[in-house]
Amino acid sequence: MTHKISKICLAVTASLFIFMPLSSSFAAQETEKNISSAQAQNNSDYPADFFDQYQPQNAYDMIERLPGFSFDRGNNARGFGGNAGNVLIDGARPTSKSGGLEGALKRIPADQVERILIIRGGVGAGIAAGQSVVANIIRRKNMTSGTWALKFRRSADGRVLPNLEAAISTVIGGWDSSFDIDIGAAPGSRTAFIERRDANGVLTKGSFESSENRGFFAFSNGQIAKDFNNGKLTLNGRIGHNTWADETQRNTYNNRLPDNSAPDGAWSNDVENVFETVEIGIDWVAQFDDWKWHSLALMQIEDEAFISDLKESENNVASGDSVYVQDGLKKEFIVRNTFGYTGTSAFKPEYGIEIANNSLATKREYSKDGSVVSLDNANITVEELRAELFASFVYSYSAALSIEGGLTAEFSQIKVSGVNSNKQSLSFLKPRLSANYKLTPSLNLTVDAQHVVGQLNFNDFAASVSAEDDRSVSGNSDLVPYKSNELIAGLDWSFSEKGSIKFSAFHYWRDDILEEIILPSGGQGTGNAGKAKVWGFDTKINIPVDAILDNALLEINYEYIGSSFDDVIIGRSRHISGYEPSSLVVKLRQDVTAYKFSWGIQYYGDFTNDRYLVNEIGRYEGNKRSMAFIETSYFSGYKIQLEMSNATVSKYTRSRQFFNETRNGAYLGTEVSARRHEPEYKLSIWGSF
Repeated sequence: MTHKISKICLAVTASLFIFMPLSSSFAAQETEKNISSAQAQNNSDYPADFFDQYQPQNAYDMIERLPGFSFDRGNNARGFGGNAGNVLIDGARPTSKSGGLEGALKRIPADQVERILIIRGGVGAGIAAGQSVVANIIRRKNMTSGTWALKFRRSADGRVLPNLEAAISTVIGGWDSSFDIDIGAAPGSRTAFIERRDANGVLTKGSFESSENRGFFAFSNGQIAKDFNNGKLTLNGRIGHNTWADETQRNTYNNRLPDNSAPDGAWSNDVENVFETVEIGIDWVAQFDDWKWHSLALMQIEDEAFISDLKESENNVASGDSVYVQDGLKKEFIVRNTFGYTGTSAFKPEYGIEIANNSLATKREYSKDGSVVSLDNANITVEELRAELFASFVYSYSAALSIEGGLTAEFSQIKVSGVNSNKQSLSFLKPRLSANYKLTPSLNLTVDAQHVVGQLNFNDFAASVSAEDDRSVSGNSDLVPYKSNELIAGLDWSFSEKGSIKFSAFHYWRDDILEEIILPSGGQGTGNAGKAKVWGFDTKINIPVDAILDNALLEINYEYIGSSFDDVIIGRSRHISGYEPSSLVVKLRQDVTAYKFSWGIQYYGDFTNDRYLVNEIGRYEGNKRSMAFIETSYFSGYKIQLEMSNATVSKYTRSRQFFNETRNGAYLGTEVSARRHEPEYKLSIWGSF
């Protein structure tokens, strides 16, 4: 049966190459045509003046204030097709990748937005990558305007660092153009008390830790577009640099808690991470009667260098010195073509092909007390060549019911070059089917079933070291991506202009999940560990509270996640590593429009995140944290905001439980780090031109 499905998929997608040579015989039309029928079903149309009360500076600010809409910025996984968020710009996806959807929206000044449409179901095959609710930003044409922002961040230790943002959209020589820059620095600091205890709970070492970090960043994006050769041609580029440095100091006390007496030892770790990126993209979209041809090519290169220099002393005598260096060069090249129907028929198919070449060349070195420590798979190159052939569709059965689905055939080859070289060829079929039903004009039901294939983190193929934790992991050249059968059901109810309730429940059946295991070499590292189940629900509630506070909105987001995995190391079931069982975020904002004043608070509930290693269990948990801001647009043409993060002092606990050889071995003790983040402030001033 699988073989027959594969043949059908290949036959359908092959039609792409039959239609493409016919392109030159048609006249180009507006790209917005692909969502015209969906707009006819839409009942949420927000003109630009709806957002005036919030004094937005750009399209992103407007999306953030859309009633009942939860922004999805997409992701930055390899490839292009599956990374879309839930916002379109003039009916199309932004073509840039590394800058992200949020960056594309911030480059659109608010006065260039004519209106925003919310579309539920039937958007068009491939346009929004399966999103059931999409916001479409319609822009005004032939305008020149821009925005700027000046921000100052003050850390708890008193350092103040600036940040400048600016964006402009205009027409240059017939090209619709937009450019932006984001240059600045950000400070941060924290303190911590650390206790190390043996298996009997006896204190063996206490420490007081202080950490100061800072980052410098400079990014610039540009995009130009114009009508070209019966279509619309878009060129975009991005270049950026980021340097992040952290200096951590500890005073250590043997067999006692930190006090005012002289410490018994000292510990310091200086970390620096330098990241540089460049991206170039070419995108061409043309409308030929009732069909749209979309062709794009992307190139992205990222260069990253990381160094950790750790030093220890006991009674003012050096007792340890370790240096870990990691260099990596990542490249991605994508070519994608789609050919989709955009006419008035209820059934809208799309066919396409995407080819991507991804690689990571990394070199890692570790020395301890002047001697080089051998690492398994330290210097490797990972290269993946992947092709996807796909056919998808949207079927508008009625004004209330739309069905969307598709079938993707993925073929890839992963080659690992190094000491433990390996080469493997993989192929997968990825079907998807979803339905969106309008029970009433304000109540939507969605059901989504799909087979998902995950993406591997190329860094897991190579060895790595955490000097701070004094542990290393081996690289694994035999990794394969996890597979997941997923079922999701959701309800979306809008009960007033700003009030809404969204609820979704999900269940995933996963295979070949990635966990830290004992590798065939005997080392510890990421590997395919078997089957697991993941389930849960997500609730988003927007409640207007005008009866208490005029023009105020209360937002409550709560997510619960459960999981089950049979752990062969301990011989029983446990949660999957990295999953937070629950999360709660509560926001309250009031806009006092008569006085051009706004204020708000944001509250984060408790969280825990467990990580299961071969011979260790780690837990990271946080307290009830909050953020508050006040904002005014009293001064004409400007918006000013003062924000305080960690308003109630953020407290985090990082704990580690140690075991002999494996987690099934004898318990050896624990280390608990109680971290504290004092309030930090940010002053932002926005303007337009």
